[in-house]
Amino acid sequence: MKLSDFTMMGFKNLWRRKLRTTLTMVGVAIGAFSIVIMLSLGLALQESYTKQLEEWGSLTLIRINNNSYDFDTGVVKKNKLDDTAVEKIKNMDHVRAVSPLLSVSAMLKSGKYQAYIDITGIDPEAVQYFDLPDIERGSTISNDNPTGVLLRNSIYFHNPKSRNYSYDEESPVDVMEDTIKISFDDVYDEKTVPQYTKLNVVGVMEESNSEMGYENYAPIEQVKKWYKEQKRKEKGSKKSEEFSYSTILVSVDDTNYVADVQSKIKEMGFSSYSRVDELDQVNGMSNTIQLVLGGIGAVSLFVSAIGIANTMIMSIYERTKEIGVMKVLGCIVTDIRKLFLFEAGIIGLLGGIIGLVLSYGISALLNVYGPEIGQKLGIGAGSTISTIPIWLAISAVVFSIVIGMVSGFYPAVKATKIKAIEAMKSE
Repeated sequence: MKLSDFTMMGFKNLWRRKLRTTLTMVGVAIGAFSIVIMLSLGLALQESYTKQLEEWGSLTLIRINNNSYDFDTGVVKKNKLDDTAVEKIKNMDHVRAVSPLLSVSAMLKSGKYQAYIDITGIDPEAVQYFDLPDIERGSTISNDNPTGVLLRNSIYFHNPKSRNYSYDEESPVDVMEDTIKISFDDVYDEKTVPQYTKLNVVGVMEESNSEMGYENYAPIEQVKKWYKEQKRKEKGSKKSEEFSYSTILVSVDDTNYVADVQSKIKEMGFSSYSRVDELDQVNGMSNTIQLVLGGIGAVSLFVSAIGIANTMIMSIYERTKEIGVMKVLGCIVTDIRKLFLFEAGIIGLLGGIIGLVLSYGISALLNVYGPEIGQKLGIGAGSTISTIPIWLAISAVVFSIVIGMVSGFYPAVKATKIKAIEAMKSE
């Protein structure tokens, strides 16, 4: 039997029992819709978490600390983060940029106003890989301007002699226009008279909630000089002490290799952290949510599968004589089985398409009205409540076809076992 014959006979048989066929397809559509819309909620949640993590910091960024916890002994080991460690990490595969971090505390002064800040030294050549906030005014740090400092835009200057000031007020000092002086003396010691030098401010960053948006930055070599000078004053010695960096930043060329690089860093004896660690936890939680939601939707599709099986079995009883005629005319058994499987597959296909169209409609409504409803109910909701990727849409239709054919397999086999003579005698 040709494919055209299967198609013509299959659609003709389904159309003859259009009410039953329609009701069965509606059952499949509801099942497909339930699975798609449930999974879309879990996927949207995962996407929302991922975007949030990306806003907080790059997923390709690794922070290496100089403390490493030994789970076997329970001892915190302090490993030295020095230039040797930096060079070793730079030579690792998939590492595109490395920069040590070193911070110093300082006091800024402009006229009668002052502010306390920390300045973090970073490699100017690697800045572009660490997702610093965009520049609001001026420019970023560079080796061409070794003393230049890049400031946050939320530094608050206040008058220490005034008791009436608020950090919510607009700062009275414009760091790009006004003269700013800086001191690295121990400003909390009342006996110390701070010595100031002019601060070279090259730019101001936009306000940002990312992990790199809470610091002020200067070239690492300049911060080293400030740090060593500060330590000499604290120790009262002219001898420069050795030091290690507080943190090393590593930028990986692809998120897929972050775990591998972290593993190599651990082998060096250092502990590290990346947003990928959190992303793995989020993905695990999201997969659990999707499994639960998908299971709820699968119940509806299972019920629809029973409906398909029932429809096809009823069709056999109604078409017993027709099956007998087909056998008498020489139709082979496999063709009869294929015909019933084709009809069951068509029910699954059409039901899956209807369910998918319904899913897209409900998904659009959820994304339009969901956030507003969530706010009124006091429930935090992102801008995207439901998302249906193309792979989910295709999978839903294919799964519906498979469910239809699996549900129709027993009736199809049953149809092939009907004897031609007994079938011809049936009314």
